[in-house]
Amino acid sequence: MPNEYNGRLLIVDDDRQTCAFWKLALSELGFLVDLAHNLDEMKDFVSRYSIDAVLLDLNLGHENGLDGLPYLVSKSPLSKVFVLTAHASLETAIWALQNGATGYITKDTAPDDIAAQINKHTQVPDNLPMDLGGGEFARVGMIGNSKAFQELCQRLQQLKNVDSTILLLGESGTGKEVIARSLHKISNRSNERFEAINCAAIPENLLESELFGHKRGAFTDAKVDRKGILELCSNGTLLFDEIGDMPLSLQAKLLRVLQERVVTPVGSATPIKIQTRVIAATHRDLIEEVQSGRFREDLYYRLSVVPLYIPPLRHRKEDIPLLVESFINEFNQRFNRGITMPAESVMRRLIAYDWPGNIRELRNAIERAVVLTQNDHIRVEDLFQHLHLPNNTPKKNTSNQSNASPPMSSPLSNASAALHNEPNRSSSSREADIDEKIFQLPLTEAKQAFEKIYLESLLNDTGGNISETSKRAGRYRADIYRLLERYDLHVDEFR
Repeated sequence: MPNEYNGRLLIVDDDRQTCAFWKLALSELGFLVDLAHNLDEMKDFVSRYSIDAVLLDLNLGHENGLDGLPYLVSKSPLSKVFVLTAHASLETAIWALQNGATGYITKDTAPDDIAAQINKHTQVPDNLPMDLGGGEFARVGMIGNSKAFQELCQRLQQLKNVDSTILLLGESGTGKEVIARSLHKISNRSNERFEAINCAAIPENLLESELFGHKRGAFTDAKVDRKGILELCSNGTLLFDEIGDMPLSLQAKLLRVLQERVVTPVGSATPIKIQTRVIAATHRDLIEEVQSGRFREDLYYRLSVVPLYIPPLRHRKEDIPLLVESFINEFNQRFNRGITMPAESVMRRLIAYDWPGNIRELRNAIERAVVLTQNDHIRVEDLFQHLHLPNNTPKKNTSNQSNASPPMSSPLSNASAALHNEPNRSSSSREADIDEKIFQLPLTEAKQAFEKIYLESLLNDTGGNISETSKRAGRYRADIYRLLERYDLHVDEFR
C-alpha cells in the first residue's frame, strides 16, 4: 500500500489492456484509479464522484476524446484534465490547452512521470501566498475576508481534528464540497483518502454496493469481491453530498455505520470495522424532510452532531473582489489569456448582484467572460448578458438596493425569444422581427444574438443531432458543445 494518498484519478481510454496496466501502476503510486472506456462512462463517473484528475485519450475508437473536454471543464471544474495520446501533436495540444486542459501526456510516458505531472497540478504548494484571507484555509482554496467567512473558518479550525459527524447546510453553489475537502486537507487525516459521493446521482440499486462493497456472487454482475467507499476511506474522510436524496432503504444501514463504526458488504455476514470520518451536505431542509417522512429522524440527529451553516454569497459580498481575482487568475492560466481585473464600475455591478447560484454562478460568469471577451479586461456586457437578469431590481437584499446599479436585461434573450414567442406567425414575419431587434444592438451583442439564433435553427432542423449540426456549421463537435454551454441550450429540447 502507498504511504500517501494522491487523489482520485479517472483514466478515459478504450484500450482495456493499457488501462489495466496504468491502473495497477498508478494505484501503487497512491492514486485511487477509475476506468472509463467511452465518453458516456466518463460522464457517469464525473456525475457520481469528485475527481481530482482525468487522463483523457484522444482516440476512443469511434469517438474523439476532445469532444469530452468541454463537458469535463463545465461539469467538473476542479478536475485537472490531461490529454492523452500515442503521438504528440502540437496543434492538438495547443487546442486542448486553450480549451481547458491542464496538460498533455504521451502514452510512452513512464507512470512515475505521469504521477509527478499530476501531483504538480493537484497538490497545494507549501509556499502559497497567504494574503487572500482565511489564513490556513487560503492554502486549500478557501478565499475571503468577510466577517461571515472568518467566522466559518474559525469553526472549521475548531473541527479539523474532531471525529464527530459534521452536517454542512447551505444553498446550492455555496461551496460545500470545497469546504469538506479543505477540512480534510488541514486535518490529521490529510494523507488519507478523501472521497465525495453524490447520493442523488447514483441509482438506488447501485448505491448500496458503492457504499458498503460486495462479495463475489452477491448479485449477477458481482464477479469479484469489491470494497465499498466507506471501507476504502477508513482513516480518511467521506462526504455524503446531497444526503437528503439518499433512499430511505439505505438510511437505516447508514445509521448503523455511524453508530457502530462497521460496514457489512452486500452478500456477507461479517462486519468490518472502519474509522472513516463522515461529513454530510445538503441544500434541503432536513427537518422538513423528516416531518414529511422522507428522511429518518434518528439519522438526522446522528448526522447533525455538528451542524455547520454555509452562508450564501449575498451574505458575504465583501469577498466578491477576492473571488473574482482568484477566478480570473485561474482562467487566465487555463486558457492562456491575460485578462486584467474589471473596472471599479463593473465590480460594483458584481457586488450589487445577489448571485442566486452563489459561488458556482460567479465562477461560471467569470469563466465565460475570460473566454469570450475581446478586450484585455472584463466589461459589463461580457458578464451580465449571460445572467438573464430581470428588468426589475431583485427583491433580495432590498436594504442595499439604493446603491446598486439596476441589473441589465439580456438583449440576447430578447432577440432569440422572437423565434419562439409567436409560433403562428409566418417565418418571414418572424425573421423580419428578429432582424429589427438585432439591428438595434451594438455589434458584439448583435453577433452573439445571431449566433444563438443560428444555432437554435440548426438544432431544430437536425432534431438536436450534434454531429449533423457540426457538419452544417463547419465547426468541430467540441465547438458546438461550447456554444450550447455558452447560450444555456439543451439538446433534448430540440429532439
